[in-house]
Amino acid sequence: MKSFARLYTALDETTATNEKIAALVDYFRNAPPADAAWAVHFLSGRRPKRLVSARNLRAWAAREAALPD
Repeated sequence: MKSFARLYTALDETTATNEKIAALVDYFRNAPPADAAWAVHFLSGRRPKRLVSARNLRAWAAREAALPD
């Protein structure tokens, strides 16, 4: 996770295409395959499917914290 955070920071801090490519190459050379797959998923703009609605999450959190609705 820390290596992906470093990659994301490196990509965000530069506008130079060659620097971005170098950061990506370095990350994908060293990342475990599962981490690399998730990096491709997130960097391509994909988001995990929402499994729980915001309404249900809010209700469950309130109930667990013993807060009124």
